[in-house]
Amino acid sequence: MPLPFLCSRIPIVMLAAAVHVVGYEAVPPPEKVVLPPPLSAEDSLAAIMVPEGMRVELVAAEPAVRDPIDLAWGADGRMWVVEMGDYPLGLDGQGQAGGRIVVLESTKREGEYDRAMVFAEGLRFPTSVLPWRKGVLVTTVPDVLYLEDTDGDGRADLTKVVFTGLGEGNQQHLTNGLQWGLDGWLYMANGGSRGTIVSPASGETLDIGQRDLRIKPDEGRVESQSGRSQYGRSRDDWGNWFGGNNSNPVWHYALQDHYLRRNPQLAPPNSTVTVPEIPGAAPVYPVSETLARFNSPQGFNHFTSACGVMIYRDTLLGPDYAGNVFVAEPVHNLVHRELVRPAGVTFSSRRAPEELNSEFFASADNWSRFTSVRAGPDGALYIVDMYRLVIEHPKWIPDDWQKQLGDLRAGADRGRIYRVYPRDAALRPVPRLDQEDTTALVVALESPSGVVRDLAQQQLLWRGAKGAVAGLERLSRKSDQPQTRVQALCSLDLIGALRPALLADALADAHPGVRRQAVRLSEGFAGSNPELLPILIALVDDPDATVRQQVGYSLGEWTKPAAGVALARLVQSAEDPFIVAAAMSSARPHAGTIIAQLTPADAIDRTLIEIAAATQDLPALVHLLRLISAPRPGTDRSSSFRTMAQLLDSLSRNDSSLERLAATGGEIMQNAVAGADKIFSAARDVASLAGGAIEQRVAAVALLGRGSRRQAEDLHILAGLLTPQSAVDVQLAVVAAMAHLDQPSIPEWVLSGWDGHGAKVRVAVLDLLASRPKWANALLDHIAADPAMLSQIDTAHQAALTHHSDPGVAARASLVLSTSLDPDRQKVIDQYLAGTRPLIGDRERGAEVYRLLCAACHKFGSLPGGAIGPDLASLNERSTGHLITHILDPNRAVESRYVLYTALTNDGRTLSGMLSGEAGNSITLLGLDGMEQVILRSELRSLTSTGRSLMPDGLEGAIDAQAMVDLVSYIARAAENESSDGGE
Repeated sequence: MPLPFLCSRIPIVMLAAAVHVVGYEAVPPPEKVVLPPPLSAEDSLAAIMVPEGMRVELVAAEPAVRDPIDLAWGADGRMWVVEMGDYPLGLDGQGQAGGRIVVLESTKREGEYDRAMVFAEGLRFPTSVLPWRKGVLVTTVPDVLYLEDTDGDGRADLTKVVFTGLGEGNQQHLTNGLQWGLDGWLYMANGGSRGTIVSPASGETLDIGQRDLRIKPDEGRVESQSGRSQYGRSRDDWGNWFGGNNSNPVWHYALQDHYLRRNPQLAPPNSTVTVPEIPGAAPVYPVSETLARFNSPQGFNHFTSACGVMIYRDTLLGPDYAGNVFVAEPVHNLVHRELVRPAGVTFSSRRAPEELNSEFFASADNWSRFTSVRAGPDGALYIVDMYRLVIEHPKWIPDDWQKQLGDLRAGADRGRIYRVYPRDAALRPVPRLDQEDTTALVVALESPSGVVRDLAQQQLLWRGAKGAVAGLERLSRKSDQPQTRVQALCSLDLIGALRPALLADALADAHPGVRRQAVRLSEGFAGSNPELLPILIALVDDPDATVRQQVGYSLGEWTKPAAGVALARLVQSAEDPFIVAAAMSSARPHAGTIIAQLTPADAIDRTLIEIAAATQDLPALVHLLRLISAPRPGTDRSSSFRTMAQLLDSLSRNDSSLERLAATGGEIMQNAVAGADKIFSAARDVASLAGGAIEQRVAAVALLGRGSRRQAEDLHILAGLLTPQSAVDVQLAVVAAMAHLDQPSIPEWVLSGWDGHGAKVRVAVLDLLASRPKWANALLDHIAADPAMLSQIDTAHQAALTHHSDPGVAARASLVLSTSLDPDRQKVIDQYLAGTRPLIGDRERGAEVYRLLCAACHKFGSLPGGAIGPDLASLNERSTGHLITHILDPNRAVESRYVLYTALTNDGRTLSGMLSGEAGNSITLLGLDGMEQVILRSELRSLTSTGRSLMPDGLEGAIDAQAMVDLVSYIARAAENESSDGGE
């Protein structure tokens, strides 16, 4: 039963001393609210704590800046600040635009920003700015704008829409980022607001979904990227990208979507990897006073508004800080850091030993709302402070609290920017790269500052600096800094001056980061320089996992059979699923070659099977059938069963079958199909063996009814296994097998034993019947004939039926299930609340109600449960009225990730669940049974969001007032216990 997910859970007020704060319930608005006062810029600076040996300086404050949320530097050395002065609902509370771009300049070149100018104003909720050529790029919904001052008065007078269609909505979820990549693309965080991006220049259109993206503004190009960052996306020196969201401070995106899209048959693993050793909403250690708030205190002192993630690409802070990740946490008035270390192709991080119970940067000023962390070209760390009393969006603040708080924009006339660096270090001068010649730009690539190197690379690209070639080649070979060698190599590529001989040297570089980028750059020579291929192939055995992964990506650009042989060797030796996915992204032109290298002892990747079936590669299919049929050591045929099932699935998706292959594929294929019949015979024997190993029986059941002969016998076996006497995993396998059999008698078979089915089997049966319109109608026939059955259909499946992709099924389900409700839900809720007020909850009874009604969809901290709704331990508002309201009206405030989707596949099945993952070629639905279903986009006929919570309205019909009070009492206390267990 999904409840509203608060985007950030904010400490709001100090309460008068007479008010008692209840430990696990929301604090009702008191008669007297004591708001903490704002501090002057000087006093707020004094309230900041940093590690010993570090100094903090105030760089800018009001009136020079107001409501700053992010910043960037240009090649001219000036700092560009984006201000969201119209947060949260516009200057007038009705959407009036009030964002600005302010440019700060150090006129004396001494690091003091003594001049501030408003470059542009009247922008609508701007989120990021990036200097670009003669002007700046700004993300301001629904556009990415290019702004330029053409007359020299310091204000933008040219406005050009570079892209449009950015998703609009909650300002905490707008597209942002604008970060330079080594490849010359600008990478952006989507924010989670979806959108259809349109380039007026090129005409390109991209439905971005909830993925991040990258753009080339000058060309009008736009592409989706792996990941779904909320605010801030950051790159390290080697091309790894990181992001996060409010309660997950650091994610690494372990796969690159532009490679994955090459292979429509690839269903990759989830590319988003949690980096911190303590995942999710880990504890934080503020120095500000813990204030009472309008919701439960359990959210205190844990990540709840993480944003502005940044990898520090510099050395000024000291060697212990190089490569650290910094994350802003505005709710708790602090900036957190972690030490990052490689873990295969991805990363792991932990707190610094000296900050196990403290934070790198923390303020005692409750108004300090740090939103972004940036490394400056001088080596210092710059921290942006929006400075507001309330940072939460009003959408998530109850009305009664809003009345008490008054001005939700308090602080809109203030804002600060700080910088941090060691006391014993001097800031490096900020270069004026726009005034440097080509030679100086090449030298700038040796700067320890990643910001300076990026700006120099941009200048070299924009100038088409052919005169820089000799210097860049020298750096790529001889620079002591591998970061410089990488950026010099990439710069040569961007200006079209990279030579194969130089690339060959880079492929043998001592540093894996250089080798990895050299492998990527070799793709541009795949059609012209075959002498590079043997060098590339040798790196299949590189000791570094990231190099091997890039080899897997890049070999797909080479057409020689030797590339396919190398991919086979990479797949055979790789245990990392991300390396396998990279290789499989390259597999489509090489599938036959790869399959031909496999032996009966090798695992056969599903992607290879999909490609062979989709392309009707008969030699590859023959080899697959022979591999599956080949004798294996021992008696366990599970692997053969599973592989054959995958092959049958792939053939079916591509309108083929073993029978069709035998009829059209010639004598060799006929023999291969006939030889595979022994697998089906073995499956019958194993499935029927009551005392056999469960795993083997489950794998065997998947083949029953799918062979070319003895289908009636197989159906009889399946029906006999769907009984309480069979292991539950076997029963579930039987139901799954029936999904492949288009038999009109299946609904009667699976429903005839309904009373004997356990909870898991019932869920599987309901999923099965809902997947086909005819079967769904048969289910509704049973419910109509036996109304007592209705109470045994869980609310999630009722929602799936009433929102079925077949309109006839949906309409009939609404009638049969009696889900039509009074449109005025509030009236129903008010009546229900009135009946609960005199009642006292019993937590023990509430635990049983939770088990029966909620556990199928929700986890509760460490307590077991489903994963298709929010973890109820994270609820931050636990008053009885609030909980009951949102239980009875789950669509009042629903985060998009908990919305019910229905997918209609090409073979006529309807699958329902939560959209838990998206990749270029696939989606992942988290089904109502808690199992993930990966669906290739090529399999999708349609994907539809119902726009509603997975939990339907009308739970008041299934739970009386006393049981409801028992339930919310249990939720509140159990969540308090979970918070206590978590160390608060």
